[in-house]
Parts: sequence; C-alpha cells; structure tokens
Amino acid sequence: MTDFDVRKFDYTPGEVLETAKAGKLLSAEIEFNRNCNYRCPYCYAVGSAAVLPHDVAVRVIGEVAKLGARKIVILGGEPLLCPHLREYILLAESLGMGAEIFTNASLIDEDWARFFYEHACRVSVKLNSLRPEVQEQLTGVPGALEKALRAIRILQGAGLDEKRLAASSVICSANEKEAVSLWNYLRDNHIKPYLEIMTPQGRLLENRELEVHPRRLKEIFDEIASCDRARGIVWEPQPPLVGAKCLRHQFSCVIGASGDVMPCVGLTVKLGSVLEESLADILFNSHVMHQLRDFRSTIKGPCRNCDKAAECYGCRGAAYQLTGDYLASDPLCWKNCDELLFKPPLVPCDATVFLPHRPPMTMVTRLLEVGEWSSAEAVITPDNRFLRNGILDAEALPEIVAQVCAAFEGFELADPNLKGMLTGLRNFEVLSPIRAGDTLYITARGTGKLDDYHVIEFRILRSGEDTLCARGEISICRVR
Repeated sequence: MTDFDVRKFDYTPGEVLETAKAGKLLSAEIEFNRNCNYRCPYCYAVGSAAVLPHDVAVRVIGEVAKLGARKIVILGGEPLLCPHLREYILLAESLGMGAEIFTNASLIDEDWARFFYEHACRVSVKLNSLRPEVQEQLTGVPGALEKALRAIRILQGAGLDEKRLAASSVICSANEKEAVSLWNYLRDNHIKPYLEIMTPQGRLLENRELEVHPRRLKEIFDEIASCDRARGIVWEPQPPLVGAKCLRHQFSCVIGASGDVMPCVGLTVKLGSVLEESLADILFNSHVMHQLRDFRSTIKGPCRNCDKAAECYGCRGAAYQLTGDYLASDPLCWKNCDELLFKPPLVPCDATVFLPHRPPMTMVTRLLEVGEWSSAEAVITPDNRFLRNGILDAEALPEIVAQVCAAFEGFELADPNLKGMLTGLRNFEVLSPIRAGDTLYITARGTGKLDDYHVIEFRILRSGEDTLCARGEISICRVR
C-alpha cells in the first residue's frame, strides 16, 4: 500500500508561482476516454466518444512526470469505463505521481474502492443534490443519488478520509437553494467539497435555464464562507470555485481524449496535439500559455485592475466562451457582471478598428477567432490596387498577413495605434490564384519572438472552401 501524500494533490501559492516561472507542471488533467453512461445537462464533454490511443496515453503520462507534475487528474467521459485505467494509475504511481479521479460513481464497487485506497488516489464523486429528483435531473439517470451515496459509503469503508474523498458539484438553478446545506453535509461527513460555477459551453448551451445570475452566486459564496468561518476555516469568496482559487493555467493543462492539448476544459483553445508532438514542445511554444502565465500584464478590462488581481484572474473559460477572448474580463464575476454579462461577444469583430492601415490599403475586414492559431477574414474588392487582370498579385499576400498580425496585436493589447514593418518572407508558396470578389480565410500563429521581432506562420484559404491558396512565414518588427 502506498501512503497518501497530500502534497501531491494540493499546492502552496509559492509552488504555483515557481512552477509558472519555470514553465513546468504541478498537475495535468487527462481525458483517457469521453464515453459516459450519464447525460448531465451541463456537461462540457459532448459530441465525441473519443479514446486516447493507449500508446499515446502511456507516453503522455511519462511526459507529464518529466515536466514536474505531482499528480494526474483523470477526467472523462466516465473514467471507470476506460479499460486501461488501473494500468495508467499504476504507471503514474511508479513515476512518483498521485492520481485524482473525477467519476459519476455509478461503477464504483468494493474492488475499485480497495484499489483506490491501496494506491493513494483521491476520488471525487459527482453529487449535485441530496434530493433524488434533482440528482436525477442533473445526471440524466434514474437512481443517481442512491448510486452516489452508495459509492461514498463504499469508499469511506475502504479507508478514504476527507483528504482523499471529495464530492464534485455545480451551482445551478436546480440546486441553488440547497447549495449551502449540501456544502455543510459534505463538511459534516468528512468529504472534501468541490463546488463551482458552470461554464457556458457544451450541453449547458441547450439548457440555459440552469444558469444562475452572478449576484445570486455571490450570495451563495458568502453564505458558505460564513458557515466555514464558524468551523474555523477562513477563505475569501471569489469565482469560479467555492472556498478555493483557480489559477490552474499557472501549473496545469488538459490533454483531451482526441489528443488535443488545451489550457483547461473551459478554455477550449487548441494549443497542439500530443498525437503530433511532445507535450513539452506544445507548452513551451504556446503563445496562449505564455500569456496566461503572464496574466498580470496580459489580462484586460476590470480584471486587470481588480483588488484581487495578484491572486485571481476570474474564470478564463467563462471569459473565452462568452466573449471569444481568453484575456477578457470574466463576465460571470459578480464584480463585473453588471457591466459585462449582457454585452455581445468581442470576437468575431471588425478588424479595421485595430489597423493602422487606411483604404484602399486595408484588406483585412474581420477577426474571427483568437487562439494559438488565430484567424481573420479579408475581402478582395474590385478596386484593390494589387489586382492585375482580375488576379491578385502574389506580393499582396504577405501584406494581407501583416495586416492580420497588426489587427491581432492591436486586439490583444487593446491598442488601435500599433505600427510595424514587414521585414522578411520565407517558404512562401502561392498554390491557387486569388481573384477580385474572393473572401479569404487567413490563419496565423507565432513561431518565434525576440523583443519586437516576430515570426509568423500563415495559411490563406478561399473562404468556404478547403482550397489552400498560399502559405509561408513572415517576420515583422513592431515600431515603437
């Protein structure tokens, strides 16, 4: 039997800070599978029953350990439906890591409970309500409450105490009136409570009636904090986690069952794929992760100047899902909601407001998506000065990409007056002619940066088609 070491599962602010500076990991969230026997109406993991290839999963666990992680957090789908789950937990253990499993608990029996205890796992059981009809509503399965409570009894009987046994819950309209009593029930029964705000994504988009207004969320957070203070447990209420702070992008990431790497399950920007490259390379080269780890200088709006800005950046998932900008202020934070909650998304948006260019040189019209690979739209109007006999000159394409880069930089820094110069072009290929009237879809990502010099890889397609018109790399220099 392996002794349980709580230091593998919970981290100090100092450890988080040092990990962020070093570009390492303290944990990694892994979806080995996305198939599930429940149908929760707020679940993010919809639309796929993907399974991470076995050889890739084994390799990724090793890579996570080399990056300094102390634990893997096993998500899903339902993890207990993964046929290799025990093997993965044993591998993590052999590499000095703990395993934390988030499960709907329907498949837990004495054998699983004994295994989790003997191998020093932490188990989090889905428990959204102590009312049978509400637990069933929020899982889509009859008898879900009985199954959850039975699993808790079995796990406690196997020896899992409050350091190792948790309950995962969301605050929604169906259970908001009992959120405080559920928290107290878990505390009184020596179960670690994980209670959080829902992120507007996945199946929740079909069930928006479950959402709770941020001002009501604040009332719930405050009441729970008061209950904990009476127990001698003191914490400051802030979203999205009750009784805890979420700075997971400083020390963690998600490896999805499809192989895609993302900052977290809410911030669904693809950083890369472990099917194609190593996790270390993906994280090291990720512009998005560098921005998130440098959040004090990159975050925007009210979150940037908040009195809690040193230890909180709101929910990056909520910001991204509601605005399209992962650096925007969190619209679900009760400090921001009156100003931000009902504003239209920031992205897609007009690109011209971020460009120093003016007609007729302006060709980029809209920013479509901001991420590791950002995308924009350009329209080739009949009066375009680069047209020759109705066909766009090749030299116009690097100029379009430079405009795209200027627009993205202006958007990220909220500065419409940035200027720069196109300084180089490499591996440039024109694969299909572009004509007057074409709408272009441009994707670009930074592949290198030194001070004000940037190298950007780009692809240009005709909008609505899969035809690749051009590709290459440009280098640009920002002019101060």
